[in-house]
Amino acid sequence: MSDLSTNNNVSGILEILKYVISFFFGGIAFFLKEKYQNRKSILTKRVWGQRLGFSVQSQDWGDIQILYNGQESNNLHVISAEINNTSNKDFPNLIFEFSVPIGCTIYRHFGQLHYDDVVKDLSLQKEFNQIFEDVRNRNAERLQNQQELDPILDKDISFVTRHRRFLIPLIKCKTKAIFHFLVEDEEDNPYLNISILEPNLRLVAQQDENDRMKTQKKITEYGGMILFLIISIPIYLYSTTVGMVTILMIINLFSASVISLGFYNFYNWIKKIITE
Repeated sequence: MSDLSTNNNVSGILEILKYVISFFFGGIAFFLKEKYQNRKSILTKRVWGQRLGFSVQSQDWGDIQILYNGQESNNLHVISAEINNTSNKDFPNLIFEFSVPIGCTIYRHFGQLHYDDVVKDLSLQKEFNQIFEDVRNRNAERLQNQQELDPILDKDISFVTRHRRFLIPLIKCKTKAIFHFLVEDEEDNPYLNISILEPNLRLVAQQDENDRMKTQKKITEYGGMILFLIISIPIYLYSTTVGMVTILMIINLFSASVISLGFYNFYNWIKKIITE
């Protein structure tokens, strides 16, 4: 009778170990997969701005005029953007497009790539720069000949004055690129859109990525704690020796958070499939 009881206990413990080990390695697999995908595919962006001056006609303030290169302007802003490669991979020949809404004009642009102790100036993409210079020359010729603005040239001017495309020849892992734009805005509320012309990469707001990492950390910690307590109950109930309890609890301690992260990543994966 004693041998039968012992065999039942051993079988129960082996069954528990089988599930614990399965969850453990499953959690590790999910963790590594998510970590690899994130580092491979995510670049973060951060945008901020500063107003340089504004024009206004007011009884209280009087008439304030802003001139840019001798021409009357409205509200001038410097809008800056920072793009970070948060992955462990280097990406060559990435094209980033920056744009401002209708009613805004980009007067000047400047971009730099920061890595190690080196700062390198960035240039406009070759094709975009050719379009930019072509529109500028056509408009200069029109003004010189005192011709009216035709609809095609007007559309092209609107495009090149509201868009910029930069080429980053190589953005290394854990490095960043910083861009500055001098923008005129009629409504005094400019914003900067950024897109990456690369199908295999995602560009997300830095704050969104920080929030995602905080949420993941909380779920891993609290979920791991709950799983640790749940798994601890059968370990204490079915373990026959102190040594076995110790070994299983050590495994439980290190595997609970990983399993919790695995469940979290699995949930996000299912959610992504359903919503797409």
